[in-house]
Amino acid sequence: MDTPEPIEVQAAFFHRVLDKFLEAKTNVQEVDLYYGLCGTTIRLCFAGEELIRHITPALSHLQISRVESPDFTINLWDSRSTNTRMVPAPWKADRYTYRGDIWGYNSNRIKTAFHWFEFSLNMFDSESNTGIFWVEHAGSFPYWAHASPLRTLLHWWMQKNSCQLVHGAAIGTEKGAVLLSGKGGIGKTTTALSCLTAGLDYLGDDYVVLRLQPEPSVFSLYNTAKLNADDVAKFPEYSGLISNPENLSDEKAVVFLYPEYRRRLAPSMPLRAILVPGVTELTESRITETSPENTLRAVSFTTMTQLPGAGIETFELLNQLSSKLPCYSFELGRDLKNIPNKIVGFLDDLPAVSQTKEQFSLSVKTYPLVSVIIPVYNGERFIRDAVDSILSQDYSALEIIAVNDGSTDKTRDVISDLSGDLSVEIRYFEQDNSGPAAARNRGIKEASGEYIAFLDVDDLWPEGNLRMLVEELSENRELDVVQGYAQLSHYNPETGSYDYSGNPEESFANSIAAAIYRKSVFTKVGLFDPTLMYGEDADWFQRAKELKVNIKKVHAITLIVRRHGKNMTYGKDMLELNMLRVFKKTLDRMRLRKLEESDSA
Repeated sequence: MDTPEPIEVQAAFFHRVLDKFLEAKTNVQEVDLYYGLCGTTIRLCFAGEELIRHITPALSHLQISRVESPDFTINLWDSRSTNTRMVPAPWKADRYTYRGDIWGYNSNRIKTAFHWFEFSLNMFDSESNTGIFWVEHAGSFPYWAHASPLRTLLHWWMQKNSCQLVHGAAIGTEKGAVLLSGKGGIGKTTTALSCLTAGLDYLGDDYVVLRLQPEPSVFSLYNTAKLNADDVAKFPEYSGLISNPENLSDEKAVVFLYPEYRRRLAPSMPLRAILVPGVTELTESRITETSPENTLRAVSFTTMTQLPGAGIETFELLNQLSSKLPCYSFELGRDLKNIPNKIVGFLDDLPAVSQTKEQFSLSVKTYPLVSVIIPVYNGERFIRDAVDSILSQDYSALEIIAVNDGSTDKTRDVISDLSGDLSVEIRYFEQDNSGPAAARNRGIKEASGEYIAFLDVDDLWPEGNLRMLVEELSENRELDVVQGYAQLSHYNPETGSYDYSGNPEESFANSIAAAIYRKSVFTKVGLFDPTLMYGEDADWFQRAKELKVNIKKVHAITLIVRRHGKNMTYGKDMLELNMLRVFKKTLDRMRLRKLEESDSA
């Protein structure tokens, strides 16, 4: 079921697309431009001039003279101006993900992403240090693609060079820079532009590049800023630099700061601290210390949900960064002119106030990122309990993914309210009603974590469950899955509570949510069978057994299954639960293997 394509297949498609670029280049004039980023040289090789005005303005402050042997070459072309059609995509529509990854077409060598909003294909071959960027026509570019072009390809390239794109702003003084990061709408842009207006150095508004060695540093990537239309009047000095003034009813204002502010655009600076801003009703802004865990949660979520391929490497770098640097909350007041003074004073005083950082560092433990997937179908009354059960695990390295499988109740509204109320954001996806297997598969494809766990919306985890399972899986790199037992409970209308019933060792032998998985195991076994509305758990574990996947069974209750009369499997017999279909699929695979063995003999 949907196993990744071999690297040879991925590479073959990459070269078919590269051949199309070479064909496009014969129809128009080639234009080469060169840029420097984090000590590397990048060549943009354009087939024709059509894409140049869309791609290069945001990068113009990084432009350098021609280099004979650039470190990285990106080949850029569009079909319309070059009169060259793209080769058909070899994958099915269900391989696409929201952030751009294409399930089954990413490996250590080949990276592939497709961004629907700009209709662009991005590919990277790390063996040859070659990238490809294609669009059908340049008119499909949304405003944010002009402000931060080639973000995906530059993310992959920087990651190969032990650097990391981060969703955030950075500004500084001669004392160094601070990183402002967190979800959208918390004041990063207004803070950065207020500081630039006051004469501070500016490194970026939306994306910057970080490097840990030899010291934590931040590098400028784009010379742009994106302002909400309502905030444009607060910064009249930038009004003449807005590239899309006629579209501000529907778009953010895209401000190009180069060349007018070139003296204040710092190429790089030492990074001194991380600030997570937030808009308040205070008159004056206030900076207070916070924990590395809170900072990591804010920085990693907003970064990893936007960058294709962001996973364990991204999370570990951000974890190290938040462990090494002082971390603060920045409560933004209404007085914008006070913000730069606050930053300047903060950087001046930083050595004295950062002494408690050692105490924070001693308490930080490195845990792998776990993506917890909650499939939901008409589960509005259970969602808060499920999320509370996850958050009560006292495990900070979490990504919660909720997949709404065509619910007709208020599931969407409940999750939206939860995301606003809780300290952790929920990644939310919707699809037509396709069953729990399809919902889990969607979550797996979207997941950023090295480890994956599942929780049905009406079930719960025991206290301390997640940390225990993670530690078991982490202690043995040979393990693919660690699985415990599921305890059945029934709703008691007299008490309004759930009472345990039955022996957990005798029921739910293949419970999906009683286990934790390395994400890589789904590339070995494949995804859950979406044609099975029921029995997909038994089918997956049977396939895992046939492939000799290393599964450890721990003698512990790791899931509480709540029976309330409206469960999907309630009242279903063996035929309805697809047990015969699962058995038939197993027999078919056995016969196929025997046939293949006899043919090879």
